[in-house]
Amino acid sequence: MVPGGGLRRCRLEMQESSSETEAKVEDAADEKADETASEVAEKVGNDETGDEPPPSTFYQAVTQAQEATEKALANGFRLLEVEFPPLPQSMLDSAAIGTYTVVDANYKLVLDYAKRWADQGKRVAIAFPDAPEKDRALENSNEMEEPYPNIRLSTLEDGFKGTFIDRLLTTGVEKDVSVREEDDMFIVMSASCQELPQVEKMCIKAGERPVIFFNLKLDTLRGDLGLPAFPPKNLQYRFLSSILPVYYLRQRSYSKTVPQPPYVVNYSGALYRAFPGKYQVLLDTSDGKFSRVETMDERPALGEVRDIMTKAMGLEAVTPAPLMGFLRKGVTSRTWWEVDSDKEESNTWRT
Repeated sequence: MVPGGGLRRCRLEMQESSSETEAKVEDAADEKADETASEVAEKVGNDETGDEPPPSTFYQAVTQAQEATEKALANGFRLLEVEFPPLPQSMLDSAAIGTYTVVDANYKLVLDYAKRWADQGKRVAIAFPDAPEKDRALENSNEMEEPYPNIRLSTLEDGFKGTFIDRLLTTGVEKDVSVREEDDMFIVMSASCQELPQVEKMCIKAGERPVIFFNLKLDTLRGDLGLPAFPPKNLQYRFLSSILPVYYLRQRSYSKTVPQPPYVVNYSGALYRAFPGKYQVLLDTSDGKFSRVETMDERPALGEVRDIMTKAMGLEAVTPAPLMGFLRKGVTSRTWWEVDSDKEESNTWRT
């Protein structure tokens, strides 16, 4: 499991007040006064549902992702999303960690992930956004186009084989076709929002063959759609909406302002799903473990996940006044792509 931030002990000792609002705050605080964050999580989140528990190691995350993918493929799904942190959360939050560090970590994980099908004799193509990204991977695999039997490195669009030096100094360099007849499945990694149209074209070329979107952070990419110089929102409606999240572990960290010391309570958790299981809202306990808070059949909105965690921490009622709580939370906690369900050609991404 990728370590997240620990939960702070929250003991809210409220002073007496003649105000009705303050009295409600005091009652809510007293009720939680002797509970640590881990005790709250244990009380609400240890029900037995039969769903896959979250991973405790990267190896377990890859294995669970492989199993979930196999089950989705057996059920006839073709466009699949696999999403989990490629590095410990403390490293991802650090400004010292650059983009290439994350890309290299993802490359190692995607190789391990792809070996499941390569060992079965299937041809797997790992598609990078462009030739420079592929060149970096070639450097990490001793200039081998096939870093593992039945696994080849490719790009979203047709290019040329070899490294940059090969293409620069050699005449008659062989063309590298992004989608080949002998390929059985494709894995897309490191693509940005601007490159999503190329991803869509590659999926069309792939026909009925599976395409896996590996750690692309599609939620983040969706947020850029419709902005100047980015693809239009229609890409979500016609394409991204048809991608099934088969393995999804997205960590979240939040802060809640309270009217008495410690004034700010930090808490964190995750949204987790392993196909065909339900979506699980998990609370990160102080002992470094996740505890299940709630399960649901349909993918919850990001704001809904936050609200569920807040309620599980017992902080929902701890606010100076109802008006202040409304102003802090706002009218809605849903993004445009979570709201516009009537415009989508598919609701697969929500299931």
